[in-house]
Amino acid sequence: MKSSHLGSIFRPRIGFWFLTMVYLVVSMLILGLMTSLYSERHRAIATDIMRNQIALIRSEIEASIFIDTYLADSLATVVTINPDFAIENWEMIATKLVDKAHYVRNVGIAPNDVISHVYPLQGNEKAVGFDVKTNPVQRRSIELAKQLGGVYIAGPLTLVQGGLGLIARYPIYSDYPLNQVYWGSVSIVIDSNKLLMNSGITHVQDANISIRKVNKDGIGDSIVYGSDSVFEEPDIELPINVPNGQWTLAAKYHLKDDQLITLAKVIIYSIGGFSAIFTYFLIVLLYRNYHLAHKASLRDELTQLSNRRCLMNQLQELLQRADKPMFALLNIDLNGFKGVNDELGHAAGDELLKHVANLLVDNVRNSDTVARIGGDEFIVILRNLDSPKHIQAMVDKIQTAVKSHPLIWQQQPLRASLSIGFAVYDGTQTSINELLQQADTQMYQAKAEAKRTET
Repeated sequence: MKSSHLGSIFRPRIGFWFLTMVYLVVSMLILGLMTSLYSERHRAIATDIMRNQIALIRSEIEASIFIDTYLADSLATVVTINPDFAIENWEMIATKLVDKAHYVRNVGIAPNDVISHVYPLQGNEKAVGFDVKTNPVQRRSIELAKQLGGVYIAGPLTLVQGGLGLIARYPIYSDYPLNQVYWGSVSIVIDSNKLLMNSGITHVQDANISIRKVNKDGIGDSIVYGSDSVFEEPDIELPINVPNGQWTLAAKYHLKDDQLITLAKVIIYSIGGFSAIFTYFLIVLLYRNYHLAHKASLRDELTQLSNRRCLMNQLQELLQRADKPMFALLNIDLNGFKGVNDELGHAAGDELLKHVANLLVDNVRNSDTVARIGGDEFIVILRNLDSPKHIQAMVDKIQTAVKSHPLIWQQQPLRASLSIGFAVYDGTQTSINELLQQADTQMYQAKAEAKRTET
Protein backbone atom coordinates (compact mmCIF):
# COMPACT_ATOMS: atom_id res chain seq x y z
CA MET A 1 0.00 0.00 0.00
CA LYS A 2 2.75 2.39 0.99
CA SER A 3 4.83 1.45 -2.04
CA SER A 4 1.86 2.00 -4.31
CA HIS A 5 1.27 5.42 -2.72
CA LEU A 6 4.88 6.45 -3.23
CA GLY A 7 4.72 5.30 -6.84
CA SER A 8 1.63 7.42 -7.44
CA ILE A 9 3.47 10.40 -6.01
CA PHE A 10 6.71 10.00 -7.96
CA ARG A 11 5.25 8.99 -11.32
CA PRO A 12 3.97 12.52 -12.12
CA ARG A 13 7.26 14.00 -10.93
CA ILE A 14 9.26 11.60 -13.06
CA GLY A 15 7.08 12.45 -16.05
CA PHE A 16 7.55 16.19 -15.40
CA TRP A 17 11.32 15.97 -15.16
CA PHE A 18 11.46 13.70 -18.17
CA LEU A 19 9.48 16.18 -20.25
CA THR A 20 11.63 18.99 -18.88
CA MET A 21 14.81 17.18 -19.92
CA VAL A 22 13.34 16.41 -23.33
CA TYR A 23 12.37 20.07 -23.69
CA LEU A 24 15.87 21.22 -22.67
CA VAL A 25 17.57 18.77 -25.03
CA VAL A 26 15.29 19.70 -27.92
CA SER A 27 15.77 23.40 -27.14
CA MET A 28 19.54 23.04 -27.11
CA LEU A 29 19.43 21.13 -30.39
CA ILE A 30 17.21 23.78 -31.94
CA LEU A 31 19.43 26.58 -30.62
CA GLY A 32 22.50 24.79 -31.93
CA LEU A 33 20.86 24.26 -35.30
CA MET A 34 19.73 27.88 -35.40
CA THR A 35 23.24 29.01 -34.50
CA SER A 36 24.69 26.92 -37.29
CA LEU A 37 22.09 28.10 -39.80
CA TYR A 38 22.53 31.71 -38.76
CA SER A 39 26.31 31.42 -39.07
CA GLU A 40 26.01 29.93 -42.54
CA ARG A 41 23.45 32.51 -43.58
CA HIS A 42 25.55 35.35 -42.19
CA ARG A 43 28.56 34.04 -44.09
CA ALA A 44 26.49 33.84 -47.27
CA ILE A 45 25.32 37.43 -46.80
CA ALA A 46 28.85 38.62 -46.06
CA THR A 47 30.09 36.77 -49.12
CA ASP A 48 27.43 38.38 -51.33
CA ILE A 49 28.33 41.80 -49.97
CA MET A 50 31.99 41.10 -50.65
CA ARG A 51 31.21 39.92 -54.18
CA ASN A 52 29.23 43.08 -54.88
CA GLN A 53 32.00 45.25 -53.45
CA ILE A 54 34.63 43.53 -55.59
CA ALA A 55 32.40 43.74 -58.67
CA LEU A 56 32.08 47.50 -58.11
CA ILE A 57 35.84 47.79 -57.82
CA ARG A 58 36.22 45.89 -61.10
CA SER A 59 33.70 48.18 -62.81
CA GLU A 60 35.39 51.32 -61.47
CA ILE A 61 38.84 50.24 -62.69
CA GLU A 62 37.47 49.19 -66.06
CA ALA A 63 35.52 52.41 -66.61
CA SER A 64 38.39 54.67 -65.51
CA ILE A 65 40.88 53.03 -67.88
CA PHE A 66 38.50 53.18 -70.83
CA ILE A 67 37.64 56.83 -70.20
CA ASP A 68 41.25 57.99 -69.97
CA THR A 69 42.63 55.89 -72.83
CA TYR A 70 39.88 56.82 -75.24
CA LEU A 71 40.22 60.51 -74.40
CA ALA A 72 43.77 60.15 -75.64
CA ASP A 73 42.44 58.55 -78.82
CA SER A 74 41.36 62.04 -79.91
CA LEU A 75 44.98 63.19 -79.58
CA ALA A 76 46.13 60.30 -81.75
CA THR A 77 43.53 61.28 -84.37
CA VAL A 78 44.76 64.89 -84.44
CA VAL A 79 48.37 63.78 -84.80
CA THR A 80 47.45 61.31 -87.55
CA ILE A 81 45.60 63.96 -89.55
CA ASN A 82 48.20 66.73 -89.18
CA PRO A 83 51.34 66.04 -87.09
CA ASP A 84 52.72 69.54 -87.69
CA PHE A 85 49.52 71.16 -86.44
CA ALA A 86 49.56 68.96 -83.32
CA ILE A 87 53.17 69.88 -82.53
CA GLU A 88 52.60 73.61 -83.12
CA ASN A 89 49.49 73.64 -80.89
CA TRP A 90 50.75 71.04 -78.44
CA GLU A 91 50.16 73.04 -75.25
CA MET A 92 46.51 73.79 -76.05
CA ILE A 93 45.63 70.28 -77.24
CA ALA A 94 47.37 68.49 -74.38
CA THR A 95 45.89 70.82 -71.76
CA LYS A 96 42.34 70.10 -72.87
CA LEU A 97 42.96 66.35 -72.86
CA VAL A 98 44.51 66.22 -69.39
CA ASP A 99 41.80 68.47 -67.93
CA LYS A 100 39.08 66.05 -69.07
CA ALA A 101 40.88 62.91 -67.91
CA HIS A 102 40.65 61.40 -64.42
CA TYR A 103 44.01 59.78 -63.80
CA VAL A 104 46.24 60.86 -66.70
CA ARG A 105 49.60 61.89 -65.30
CA ASN A 106 51.10 63.14 -68.57
CA VAL A 107 50.81 62.79 -72.35
CA GLY A 108 53.51 62.79 -74.98
CA ILE A 109 54.20 62.41 -78.68
CA ALA A 110 57.20 60.57 -80.03
CA PRO A 111 58.06 61.01 -83.75
CA ASN A 112 60.10 57.97 -84.75
CA ASP A 113 59.58 56.79 -81.13
CA VAL A 114 61.68 59.59 -79.65
CA ILE A 115 59.69 61.66 -77.20
CA SER A 116 59.71 65.27 -78.39
CA HIS A 117 56.84 66.84 -76.44
CA VAL A 118 55.43 66.11 -72.98
CA TYR A 119 52.60 67.75 -71.07
CA PRO A 120 52.89 68.84 -68.36
CA LEU A 121 56.57 69.43 -68.78
CA GLN A 122 57.24 70.14 -65.11
CA GLY A 123 58.32 66.95 -63.41
CA ASN A 124 58.61 65.11 -66.73
CA GLU A 125 61.67 66.86 -68.17
CA LYS A 126 63.68 63.59 -68.22
CA ALA A 127 61.18 62.04 -70.61
CA VAL A 128 61.91 64.60 -73.36
CA GLY A 129 64.41 63.16 -75.83
CA PHE A 130 63.97 59.60 -74.54
CA ASP A 131 64.23 56.99 -77.30
CA VAL A 132 61.56 54.43 -76.46
CA LYS A 133 63.32 51.80 -78.59
CA THR A 134 66.23 51.74 -76.15
CA ASN A 135 64.03 50.22 -73.45
CA PRO A 136 63.15 46.56 -74.26
CA VAL A 137 59.85 46.58 -72.37
CA GLN A 138 58.63 49.84 -73.87
CA ARG A 139 59.90 48.87 -77.32
CA ARG A 140 57.82 45.70 -77.02
CA SER A 141 54.72 47.73 -76.09
CA ILE A 142 55.13 49.78 -79.31
CA GLU A 143 55.47 46.61 -81.36
CA LEU A 144 52.27 45.22 -79.81
CA ALA A 145 50.43 48.48 -80.50
CA LYS A 146 51.51 48.22 -84.14
CA GLN A 147 50.29 44.63 -84.32
CA LEU A 148 46.94 45.56 -82.80
CA GLY A 149 46.59 48.60 -85.01
CA GLY A 150 45.40 50.54 -81.97
CA VAL A 151 46.03 51.27 -78.34
CA TYR A 152 48.03 48.91 -76.15
CA ILE A 153 48.32 49.34 -72.38
CA ALA A 154 51.64 48.45 -70.83
CA GLY A 155 52.59 48.38 -67.20
CA PRO A 156 52.63 49.34 -64.50
CA LEU A 157 56.13 50.32 -65.62
CA THR A 158 58.95 52.26 -64.03
CA LEU A 159 58.94 55.64 -65.75
CA VAL A 160 62.03 57.49 -66.95
CA GLN A 161 60.90 60.57 -65.03
CA GLY A 162 60.34 58.46 -61.90
CA GLY A 163 57.44 56.56 -60.38
CA LEU A 164 55.10 53.89 -61.74
CA GLY A 165 52.37 54.19 -64.29
CA LEU A 166 50.30 52.49 -66.95
CA ILE A 167 51.35 53.58 -70.44
CA ALA A 168 48.77 53.54 -73.22
CA ARG A 169 50.44 53.77 -76.62
CA TYR A 170 48.84 54.67 -79.94
CA PRO A 171 50.76 53.95 -83.17
CA ILE A 172 50.64 56.84 -85.68
CA TYR A 173 50.90 56.30 -89.45
CA SER A 174 51.41 59.06 -91.99
CA ASP A 175 49.52 57.17 -94.75
CA TYR A 176 46.21 56.50 -92.91
CA PRO A 177 44.18 54.40 -93.62
CA LEU A 178 46.78 52.19 -95.35
CA ASN A 179 48.96 52.28 -92.23
CA GLN A 180 52.14 51.25 -94.00
CA VAL A 181 54.35 54.26 -93.20
CA TYR A 182 55.00 54.43 -89.46
CA TRP A 183 55.39 58.00 -88.14
CA GLY A 184 55.78 57.47 -84.41
CA SER A 185 53.54 57.13 -81.38
CA VAL A 186 51.36 58.96 -78.92
CA SER A 187 51.39 57.90 -75.28
CA ILE A 188 49.51 58.71 -72.11
CA VAL A 189 50.70 57.81 -68.65
CA ILE A 190 47.98 56.83 -66.18
CA ASP A 191 48.67 57.12 -62.47
CA SER A 192 47.99 53.47 -61.59
CA ASN A 193 48.38 53.96 -57.82
CA LYS A 194 45.82 56.76 -57.73
CA LEU A 195 43.45 54.83 -60.00
CA LEU A 196 43.55 51.73 -57.80
CA MET A 197 43.24 53.69 -54.58
CA ASN A 198 40.16 55.57 -55.81
CA SER A 199 38.57 52.34 -57.01
CA GLY A 200 38.28 51.24 -53.36
CA ILE A 201 40.54 48.22 -53.72
CA THR A 202 42.80 49.38 -50.87
CA HIS A 203 39.86 49.74 -48.48
CA VAL A 204 38.74 46.11 -48.57
CA GLN A 205 39.51 44.55 -45.18
CA ASP A 206 38.06 41.04 -45.38
CA ALA A 207 39.76 39.86 -48.56
CA ASN A 208 43.11 39.77 -50.30
CA ILE A 209 42.78 41.10 -53.84
CA SER A 210 45.14 40.84 -56.78
CA ILE A 211 45.06 41.92 -60.41
CA ARG A 212 47.18 40.46 -63.16
CA LYS A 213 47.35 40.55 -66.92
CA VAL A 214 48.64 38.02 -69.41
CA ASN A 215 51.52 39.47 -71.39
CA LYS A 216 50.84 39.60 -75.08
CA ASP A 217 54.22 38.03 -75.81
CA GLY A 218 53.12 34.99 -73.77
CA ILE A 219 56.02 35.16 -71.35
CA GLY A 220 54.57 34.73 -67.87
CA ASP A 221 51.98 36.86 -66.10
CA SER A 222 52.27 40.42 -64.92
CA ILE A 223 50.91 41.38 -61.50
CA VAL A 224 49.26 44.80 -61.61
CA TYR A 225 48.25 44.77 -57.95
CA GLY A 226 48.58 42.44 -54.98
CA SER A 227 50.21 39.02 -54.71
CA ASP A 228 50.33 36.20 -57.25
CA SER A 229 49.46 33.71 -54.46
CA VAL A 230 45.83 34.93 -54.44
CA PHE A 231 45.36 33.28 -57.84
CA GLU A 232 46.17 29.82 -56.47
CA GLU A 233 42.76 29.22 -54.84
CA PRO A 234 40.67 32.38 -55.28
CA ASP A 235 37.11 32.64 -53.99
CA ILE A 236 36.19 34.82 -56.96
CA GLU A 237 37.72 35.74 -60.30
CA LEU A 238 36.41 38.54 -62.48
CA PRO A 239 37.64 39.78 -65.86
CA ILE A 240 38.62 43.43 -66.26
CA ASN A 241 38.22 44.47 -69.87
CA VAL A 242 40.77 47.04 -71.01
CA PRO A 243 41.26 48.40 -74.54
CA ASN A 244 42.56 45.57 -76.74
CA GLY A 245 43.11 43.27 -73.78
CA GLN A 246 41.89 41.79 -70.54
CA TRP A 247 43.07 41.65 -66.96
CA THR A 248 41.90 39.31 -64.21
CA LEU A 249 40.88 40.33 -60.70
CA ALA A 250 40.98 37.62 -58.04
CA ALA A 251 40.04 37.73 -54.36
CA LYS A 252 40.54 35.42 -51.40
CA TYR A 253 38.14 35.99 -48.50
CA HIS A 254 39.18 35.78 -44.85
CA LEU A 255 35.89 36.27 -43.02
CA LYS A 256 36.11 35.78 -39.26
CA ASP A 257 34.05 32.74 -38.32
CA ASP A 258 34.51 33.16 -34.56
CA GLN A 259 32.91 36.60 -34.60
CA LEU A 260 30.05 35.31 -36.69
CA ILE A 261 29.29 32.47 -34.30
CA THR A 262 29.51 34.75 -31.26
CA LEU A 263 27.18 37.19 -32.91
CA ALA A 264 24.80 34.36 -33.81
CA LYS A 265 24.67 33.12 -30.23
CA VAL A 266 24.02 36.58 -28.87
CA ILE A 267 21.21 37.09 -31.35
CA ILE A 268 19.64 33.66 -30.91
CA TYR A 269 19.76 33.66 -27.11
CA SER A 270 18.33 37.17 -27.11
CA ILE A 271 15.29 36.00 -29.06
CA GLY A 272 13.56 34.81 -25.89
CA GLY A 273 13.78 38.24 -24.27
CA PHE A 274 12.58 39.99 -27.39
CA SER A 275 9.80 37.51 -28.12
CA ALA A 276 7.40 39.17 -25.69
CA ILE A 277 8.13 42.59 -27.17
CA PHE A 278 7.74 41.24 -30.66
CA THR A 279 4.46 39.55 -29.75
CA TYR A 280 3.20 42.75 -28.16
CA PHE A 281 4.02 44.80 -31.23
CA LEU A 282 2.52 42.09 -33.41
CA ILE A 283 -0.75 42.30 -31.49
CA VAL A 284 -0.67 46.10 -31.66
CA LEU A 285 0.00 45.91 -35.39
CA LEU A 286 -2.82 43.43 -35.94
CA TYR A 287 -5.20 45.58 -33.89
CA ARG A 288 -4.10 48.70 -35.76
CA ASN A 289 -4.63 47.01 -39.12
CA TYR A 290 -8.03 45.78 -37.95
CA HIS A 291 -8.89 49.27 -36.73
CA LEU A 292 -7.78 50.85 -40.02
CA ALA A 293 -9.68 48.25 -42.04
CA HIS A 294 -12.77 48.77 -39.90
CA LYS A 295 -12.42 52.53 -40.26
CA ALA A 296 -11.97 52.20 -44.03
CA SER A 297 -15.14 50.10 -44.21
CA LEU A 298 -17.09 53.03 -42.74
CA ARG A 299 -15.62 55.64 -45.11
CA ASP A 300 -16.61 56.66 -48.61
CA GLU A 301 -13.56 56.01 -50.76
CA LEU A 302 -13.91 59.12 -52.94
CA THR A 303 -14.88 61.83 -50.45
CA GLN A 304 -13.60 60.24 -47.21
CA LEU A 305 -16.98 61.04 -45.64
CA SER A 306 -18.96 58.51 -43.64
CA ASN A 307 -20.59 55.97 -45.96
CA ARG A 308 -24.07 54.42 -45.87
CA ARG A 309 -23.00 51.70 -43.45
CA CYS A 310 -21.58 54.21 -40.98
CA LEU A 311 -24.68 56.42 -41.32
CA MET A 312 -27.01 53.50 -40.63
CA ASN A 313 -25.00 52.54 -37.54
CA GLN A 314 -25.23 56.05 -36.13
CA LEU A 315 -28.96 56.35 -36.85
CA GLN A 316 -29.56 52.96 -35.23
CA GLU A 317 -27.72 54.10 -32.10
CA LEU A 318 -29.75 57.33 -31.95
CA LEU A 319 -33.05 55.49 -32.35
CA GLN A 320 -32.18 52.93 -29.69
CA ARG A 321 -31.17 55.44 -27.03
CA ALA A 322 -33.53 55.51 -24.08
CA ASP A 323 -33.55 59.30 -23.82
CA LYS A 324 -34.84 59.65 -27.42
CA PRO A 325 -32.63 62.60 -28.46
CA MET A 326 -34.08 64.99 -30.98
CA PHE A 327 -32.18 65.40 -34.26
CA ALA A 328 -32.76 66.33 -37.87
CA LEU A 329 -31.84 64.59 -41.09
CA LEU A 330 -30.90 66.48 -44.27
CA ASN A 331 -31.22 64.67 -47.59
CA ILE A 332 -29.04 66.49 -50.13
CA ASP A 333 -29.01 65.79 -53.86
CA LEU A 334 -26.71 67.37 -56.42
CA ASN A 335 -28.75 68.90 -59.27
CA GLY A 336 -27.57 68.25 -62.83
CA PHE A 337 -24.77 65.95 -61.76
CA LYS A 338 -25.31 63.55 -64.68
CA GLY A 339 -24.84 66.44 -67.08
CA VAL A 340 -21.48 67.25 -65.50
CA ASN A 341 -20.32 63.66 -66.01
CA ASP A 342 -21.63 63.57 -69.58
CA GLU A 343 -20.23 66.94 -70.66
CA LEU A 344 -16.99 67.25 -68.68
CA GLY A 345 -16.21 63.62 -67.83
CA HIS A 346 -16.14 61.56 -64.67
CA ALA A 347 -12.96 63.23 -63.43
CA ALA A 348 -14.82 66.53 -63.22
CA GLY A 349 -17.75 64.78 -61.55
CA ASP A 350 -15.49 63.23 -58.93
CA GLU A 351 -13.84 66.57 -58.17
CA LEU A 352 -17.25 68.22 -57.85
CA LEU A 353 -18.41 65.57 -55.38
CA LYS A 354 -15.27 66.07 -53.27
CA HIS A 355 -15.70 69.86 -53.49
CA VAL A 356 -19.31 69.68 -52.27
CA ALA A 357 -18.35 67.19 -49.55
CA ASN A 358 -15.71 69.60 -48.20
CA LEU A 359 -18.20 72.50 -48.24
CA LEU A 360 -20.76 70.43 -46.32
CA VAL A 361 -18.20 69.50 -43.66
CA ASP A 362 -17.05 73.12 -43.36
CA ASN A 363 -20.58 74.44 -42.87
CA VAL A 364 -21.96 72.07 -40.24
CA ARG A 365 -20.96 71.68 -36.61
CA ASN A 366 -18.37 69.27 -35.27
CA SER A 367 -21.11 67.31 -33.56
CA ASP A 368 -22.94 66.74 -36.87
CA THR A 369 -22.31 63.89 -39.34
CA VAL A 370 -21.95 64.26 -43.11
CA ALA A 371 -22.27 61.05 -45.15
CA ARG A 372 -22.29 60.16 -48.82
CA ILE A 373 -24.71 57.31 -49.35
CA GLY A 374 -24.21 56.85 -53.07
CA GLY A 375 -23.89 58.69 -56.37
CA ASP A 376 -24.61 62.38 -55.84
CA GLU A 377 -26.65 61.92 -52.65
CA PHE A 378 -25.54 63.10 -49.22
CA ILE A 379 -27.14 62.77 -45.78
CA VAL A 380 -26.41 65.12 -42.85
CA ILE A 381 -27.34 64.28 -39.24
CA LEU A 382 -27.92 67.50 -37.29
CA ARG A 383 -27.73 66.60 -33.61
CA ASN A 384 -29.56 68.62 -30.95
CA LEU A 385 -31.34 70.55 -33.64
CA ASP A 386 -35.08 69.97 -34.13
CA SER A 387 -36.52 73.44 -34.66
CA PRO A 388 -37.66 73.91 -38.29
CA LYS A 389 -36.48 77.50 -38.10
CA HIS A 390 -32.96 76.51 -37.07
CA ILE A 391 -32.88 73.67 -39.58
CA GLN A 392 -33.89 75.98 -42.38
CA ALA A 393 -31.15 78.38 -41.31
CA MET A 394 -28.64 75.53 -41.64
CA VAL A 395 -30.05 74.61 -45.07
CA ASP A 396 -29.74 78.23 -46.21
CA LYS A 397 -26.19 78.38 -44.91
CA ILE A 398 -25.23 75.28 -46.90
CA GLN A 399 -26.95 76.54 -50.05
CA THR A 400 -25.19 79.90 -49.79
CA ALA A 401 -21.78 78.30 -49.24
CA VAL A 402 -22.15 75.99 -52.25
CA LYS A 403 -23.39 78.75 -54.55
CA SER A 404 -20.68 81.21 -53.50
CA HIS A 405 -17.81 78.74 -53.78
CA PRO A 406 -17.72 77.29 -57.31
CA LEU A 407 -15.24 74.56 -58.24
CA ILE A 408 -12.53 75.83 -60.59
CA TRP A 409 -12.24 73.12 -63.23
CA GLN A 410 -9.80 73.63 -66.07
CA GLN A 411 -9.67 77.36 -65.22
CA GLN A 412 -13.45 77.65 -65.46
CA PRO A 413 -15.93 78.01 -62.54
CA LEU A 414 -18.21 75.01 -62.09
CA ARG A 415 -21.17 75.95 -59.89
CA ALA A 416 -23.07 73.29 -58.00
CA SER A 417 -26.77 73.34 -57.19
CA LEU A 418 -28.34 71.41 -54.32
CA SER A 419 -31.83 70.16 -53.57
CA ILE A 420 -32.25 69.68 -49.82
CA GLY A 421 -35.07 68.06 -47.89
CA PHE A 422 -35.15 67.41 -44.16
CA ALA A 423 -36.97 65.34 -41.58
CA VAL A 424 -37.08 65.81 -37.80
CA TYR A 425 -36.94 62.86 -35.45
CA ASP A 426 -39.45 63.48 -32.69
CA GLY A 427 -39.73 59.97 -31.29
CA THR A 428 -42.76 58.95 -33.32
CA GLN A 429 -40.85 57.38 -36.21
CA THR A 430 -40.53 53.66 -35.77
CA SER A 431 -37.70 52.95 -38.23
CA ILE A 432 -34.74 54.49 -39.98
CA ASN A 433 -36.36 53.93 -43.37
CA GLU A 434 -39.38 55.95 -42.31
CA LEU A 435 -37.16 58.86 -41.31
CA LEU A 436 -35.14 58.66 -44.50
CA GLN A 437 -38.33 58.47 -46.56
CA GLN A 438 -39.62 61.71 -45.00
CA ALA A 439 -36.38 63.53 -45.82
CA ASP A 440 -36.31 62.01 -49.31
CA THR A 441 -39.86 63.16 -50.02
CA GLN A 442 -39.03 66.71 -48.97
CA MET A 443 -35.88 66.64 -51.10
CA TYR A 444 -37.84 65.72 -54.23
CA GLN A 445 -40.35 68.44 -53.44
CA ALA A 446 -37.48 70.93 -53.23
CA LYS A 447 -36.05 69.63 -56.53
CA ALA A 448 -39.44 70.00 -58.24
CA GLU A 449 -39.80 73.50 -56.83
CA ALA A 450 -36.32 74.40 -58.15
CA LYS A 451 -37.25 73.18 -61.63
CA ARG A 452 -40.46 75.27 -61.61
CA THR A 453 -38.49 78.30 -60.55
CA GLU A 454 -36.00 77.78 -63.40
CA THR A 455 -38.78 77.56 -65.98
